[in-house]
Amino acid sequence: MSLPPASAMSKQQSKESLKDKVKGIFGLGPSRPPSKQTESKPSELIITNEILKELGPECGLHNRIRIINQVCDLAKSKKFEENAVEALWTAVEDMLQPEQPAEARHAVLQLLRAIIQGQGERLGPLRAYFFKVVRDYHPCNEDLADRLEVFKALTENGKDITYLEEDIARFVLLWMDVGLTADFLHVLVNLVKFNSCYLDHNVSHMVQKICLLCNRTTSSTDIEVALQVLDAVVCYNCLPSDSLSVSFSTLCRTVNVKEFCESCWKLMRKVLGTHLGHSAIYTMCRIMEDRYGGLHGGRCLAPRRRVLRGNGPVGGAPALRPKNTPTLVLPSFYKAMTSPNEVVSYEIVLSITRLIKKYGKELQVVTWDILLKIIERLLQQIQTIGSQELKMIVHELLTTVEELYEQSGYHGSSERFFSLIEKCSDKRPESSVLTLISYRAHSIQPAKDGWIQNLHKLMEKFFSAGRLSFVLSTNRQLYEEELIEVVVIPQLSQIAEDRDLHVRKLATQLLVDLAEGCNTHHFNSLLDIIEKVAGRSLACSGSFEGEREMSAESPMEDVKTAVLGLLEILQSKLYSLPASHASRVYELLIAHLQLHYKNKYCSVIASSIRLQVFDFLLLMRADSLHRLGVPNKDGALRFSPYCLCDMGETEKRASEKKPAGSVSPPAGSPAPPAPASSIRTACLPYSLAFSVLLQCLKLETDWKVLKLVLDKMPSMLQYKVLILTSPCSTDQLCSTLCAMVTDRLISERLRKTPDGFARMDVQLAVVPVLTALTSYHSYLEQSRQRELVQCLETGLIYRSAKQCVVALTMCTVEMPDIMIKLLPALIVKLTHISATVTMASPMLEFLSTLVRLPHLYANFVAEQYVSVFAISLPYTNPSKFNQYIVSLAHHVIAMWFIRCRLNFRKDFVQYITKGLRSNALLPFDDTHEQSSFRARSTSLNERPKSLRTAKVAKQGPSSNSPLKS
Repeated sequence: MSLPPASAMSKQQSKESLKDKVKGIFGLGPSRPPSKQTESKPSELIITNEILKELGPECGLHNRIRIINQVCDLAKSKKFEENAVEALWTAVEDMLQPEQPAEARHAVLQLLRAIIQGQGERLGPLRAYFFKVVRDYHPCNEDLADRLEVFKALTENGKDITYLEEDIARFVLLWMDVGLTADFLHVLVNLVKFNSCYLDHNVSHMVQKICLLCNRTTSSTDIEVALQVLDAVVCYNCLPSDSLSVSFSTLCRTVNVKEFCESCWKLMRKVLGTHLGHSAIYTMCRIMEDRYGGLHGGRCLAPRRRVLRGNGPVGGAPALRPKNTPTLVLPSFYKAMTSPNEVVSYEIVLSITRLIKKYGKELQVVTWDILLKIIERLLQQIQTIGSQELKMIVHELLTTVEELYEQSGYHGSSERFFSLIEKCSDKRPESSVLTLISYRAHSIQPAKDGWIQNLHKLMEKFFSAGRLSFVLSTNRQLYEEELIEVVVIPQLSQIAEDRDLHVRKLATQLLVDLAEGCNTHHFNSLLDIIEKVAGRSLACSGSFEGEREMSAESPMEDVKTAVLGLLEILQSKLYSLPASHASRVYELLIAHLQLHYKNKYCSVIASSIRLQVFDFLLLMRADSLHRLGVPNKDGALRFSPYCLCDMGETEKRASEKKPAGSVSPPAGSPAPPAPASSIRTACLPYSLAFSVLLQCLKLETDWKVLKLVLDKMPSMLQYKVLILTSPCSTDQLCSTLCAMVTDRLISERLRKTPDGFARMDVQLAVVPVLTALTSYHSYLEQSRQRELVQCLETGLIYRSAKQCVVALTMCTVEMPDIMIKLLPALIVKLTHISATVTMASPMLEFLSTLVRLPHLYANFVAEQYVSVFAISLPYTNPSKFNQYIVSLAHHVIAMWFIRCRLNFRKDFVQYITKGLRSNALLPFDDTHEQSSFRARSTSLNERPKSLRTAKVAKQGPSSNSPLKS
């Protein structure tokens, strides 16, 4: 701002007071129109003599401070005229004397900061003078915050030190002695980044003081900024080698603070990436080996425990890498463990675990030797220290090495490593012990003396079915008998009581594999053990409704393994000698199924066992020579030369002394001497399986199991040799099936049924079995045959009508004595079934079959004949049915018309003609009277006159008959 002309200025001074003048100068008075000069040049603040006088010592202190505050406000936004800064400083310089009140010194420092901020580019060499003011300020320990603000303004937070270069390093060191705060450290970060070359000779002292701050302070902010300074020194300067020890000791201590752990890691990686990398590793090793935990003049900068602990995470993993040769660092780790210390050992374990996980496959034998020494000492220490956390991570380290071994990436001594595992095997997980056993088992070979005894000792110490299976599979052909007798039976005889499911399951599978190929007397001993496992309870712990689907690791999975193993054994033993082996396995399977229904097992796994066993039993077949057989995996049926479905004369006489349905004596009891013939042949009576099938039909609660049995029974019943040579009670089977059809509550008994399940679904599954049973009519009592036919009649009104009609067709052929009495009523019932495409074929085939059996309808009256025509006529409609059905319907009508009595034919002609017209002819007539022929022909007026009073025909020939189900 420029001043007005002198004449105007003198006039203005006479009219305005000093106060108004000061306000006008500082722009606080009323606004004035800008002059031409102010429009052409930037405004400058003119410091007049009056202002300087107000700031002079002759004015009061409070007045001087007030004016200083006003000048401060303007100095930040306006530029001073030339030499104004010097004039202002001369006026207020005396206020910085030590004897002045703190308020005065504070105001002057604020003014100095404002001038530097506003006039910075115009100060020039004055910057050096103001820097000297800040540096030599007395009293030196007071007003630190304000002095620092002036310094920050003077250097732009440490970025610009023009005119200050020579003295800046000495100033930094002096300031760090009196004012080492986070605020100053922020400035120091910039000083290092932008002016590092002027700090070279003093970096060591700076690092020393910063590290002391980190070790002593409790302020997280101070530590954070101190780490930033160290990072700047590493990145923008050069960390002196003599500062490595103090720096690393500080980092090792600070890394224990969770929030600074990552920062310390990154900083250490940067140091190792410089030319000081090897020196850094050497320094860390000296720190670990030094009993003080730090190497700064023999003085411990931090407690040894914390320094050694931090040395692991900070320096350990970066240093422990192949390019840095871990053999340089690992001996120091080992020496640091001389005295047991939980935290030190903990960090060492973490470091070498990281090393092995990342670089394990690249480590060589020498490195592994040192690592194994460390692991051995760790295993010794966890016995005395007693820390659960340390024990846990040491065992995790062992697991890491084991995983590397499994991946063929371990290049150390396997014998030495597994010796360490064996020492702590009681604390290791199962997978670890299995790996140990696998290693030991490979050394057990027939070429070594006493190898079977060594195997037995190994199994006594570490029982492992998997390893035993491996040894057996590789040496079975030559040493099977010795291995079974010396190792298998002694070790596995009580496997059913073992608490570990996995062990029980593996051991059971091993026994099954051995038994399947064993043809000696040891077979019964193996089967005794399998029987114990199969006899374990399958009871469900909770209610069926609340039961969840069990996984493959169900507590009952071993039982399933045993039973399915028996199925495999039986399928194999059917075709090998001695035949008695197959007989015993067969009886064990039957006894197991009987346990299911005796104990009401309803668990998921129990149902799956029953499903597979019944599936096998229903696949058994017998040929004309009474030889048993089952389909193989390819579906090919092969019959056994040794196993029969009936007994010879000698066996029959012996069986007469036994109660019916008995099975073999319990396992372990002495068996009576068998005749010579029984060695080559054995009887597997199907009556045993048949009795369990009957139990299934009566007691089964799982619909999936019951449906499997019902679906496969018709195929099984086709093999009459299998059923009749035992013999099996087909009469009882028929009774049971009929009870299932008439049981209204059967759907409530069943579980695991699909959506929309009803009693009808059971009837649909039962009818095919009843149909197959009709061929056994000679083995059914008269009352049972009648019950069978009545059950089929009951099913005519349900969705099972088609199957029932097919079954009734069979009955007319197989059981004429029963059907002759039931046919009249049956024919009338068939008129209630609608003429549909589904029912067309079975209904017409039933009538076509019946017409060829004149002895069955010899006593038919007009009512039955009318019913036959009423059933057949709707199927002559070519618009609804295919040509085969229409032709068959015409054939049936013609045949029945020919076979009926002569005196009935006259009355039937008109009835049949009307029916044919309304069904067979009308679709080809385009007249408008088509609907009249569709009138219901069941009216009594439309019937033959001779039948109107009989009221016997329930349905006319029209497809629109109201007599529908």
